[in-house]
Amino acid sequence: MSNPIREHPLKGQFNTETADWRRTTNDDGSPGKLEIGFADNGLVALRYAEEPDGTILIYTPEEWDAFVAGVKDGEFDIEVLQEDARQAEAEEQARSAARN
Repeated sequence: MSNPIREHPLKGQFNTETADWRRTTNDDGSPGKLEIGFADNGLVALRYAEEPDGTILIYTPEEWDAFVAGVKDGEFDIEVLQEDARQAEAEEQARSAARN
């Protein structure tokens, strides 16, 4: 097992052993692929449930709240991401045409 203390240079330490880990669930109620960990110091982490010793993403409480608000608002819905990509491509094509 890897070191339970994960250090983020700006956010501090996250203890994977003492964190309260909760597994996500899919729409059909089956276990999801991710676990969300809540540490005593307020930090929140995200990891793959099948790889508890793997990479984790560490968030401050404010970052986590913003992420959750974005999910609830649909910012990460595939349709929104695809539309953002289409708009970015159209803007790049317009800039390119203006340079030529």
